[in-house]
Amino acid sequence: MPYVLRDDDGTVVALSEYPLADQAEDLPPDHPEVLDFVGRVVALREDGVGDPFLEADLDFIRVAEDLIEALISKGVLALADLPAEAQEKLMARRALRHSLGGTGGLVGADSD
Repeated sequence: MPYVLRDDDGTVVALSEYPLADQAEDLPPDHPEVLDFVGRVVALREDGVGDPFLEADLDFIRVAEDLIEALISKGVLALADLPAEAQEKLMARRALRHSLGGTGGLVGADSD
């Protein structure tokens, strides 16, 4: 379940896999407020509006993911070498990218 933080007006302003504060509230991933928050973040990114550090972080996450995939495909790293939580997250990202029809790789030749 994702955890959310709200502002003084009750609007969701942060989403995390882990509680970020004592007042963090867990909601199901398909909860309308979670979906609304994600939609707002995506819209900000598409409009080029928002925190430049968030933009850089989102882009860097993709680079790190592609780097891990390249190391695995070249046999330098095995999925089993990663901690269980990292394996789960990587597999979830693979499944998400596959379900979206792939998005093209940033590192190496990604044929997703």
